[in-house]
Amino acid sequence: MSNRKQRRFLRRWAKKFSPYLKRCGERIISISAFYFPFAEVASYFGPKVFLNTDSVPMRMFYSTRIERLSRFYTDNNLLIFIFMVWLFIVCVRGSQSGNFPLTKYVRYNVIQAILLNIVCSCSGVIFTYLPIVLRETMVGLVFANYFFVGIVLTILYSSLLIAYGRFPKIPVLSDAAKLSMQVHR
Repeated sequence: MSNRKQRRFLRRWAKKFSPYLKRCGERIISISAFYFPFAEVASYFGPKVFLNTDSVPMRMFYSTRIERLSRFYTDNNLLIFIFMVWLFIVCVRGSQSGNFPLTKYVRYNVIQAILLNIVCSCSGVIFTYLPIVLRETMVGLVFANYFFVGIVLTILYSSLLIAYGRFPKIPVLSDAAKLSMQVHR
C-alpha cells in the first residue's frame, strides 16, 4: 500500500468511526472520574473493612490491589485536591472555558463523581474523629462496612449506567450536579 492509499484509508476509517470513538471516549472519561471517590473510601474505610476479617485472601487482596490505588491518592492529597477543584471548575463552566469543550454528559458525570468524593471525604473525617468507643467496636465496624460497600455499589451502579450511555441518578448528588451545571449556562 502506498502512502496516499494509507492516508485515504485512515480518513475514511476516522470519518466512519468518529462518532463511536467520541462516545467511547466520553464514557471512559466519565467512568474514570469515579476513581477519586473509590480511592477516598478505600483510604478511610478500606483498612477497617479488609484488615478486620479473618479471611487471608481478603487481606491479601487489599494489600496487593486496593492499598496501592489508595496510597497514591493519600500520598498526593494536595495535588489531587487542586486537580479536582480545577476539574470541577472546568466542568461547571463547560464549553465556556474554551480549552476543554466537554459535553453535558461528561460534565454531569464528572461533577457527580466529585460530589460523591466530597461525601466520602466528609464521612471519612467524621468517622476518624468519632470516639474510640464507637469507632473501634462492632458499631464502628458495621458502619465502616456498610459505608464502604454502599459507596462501591454506587460507583458500580454509576459505571454500569455510564457504560450503557445513560445518566446515573443518585438521589441528592444528581440534583446537585444538575444545579451546578445550570449556574453557568
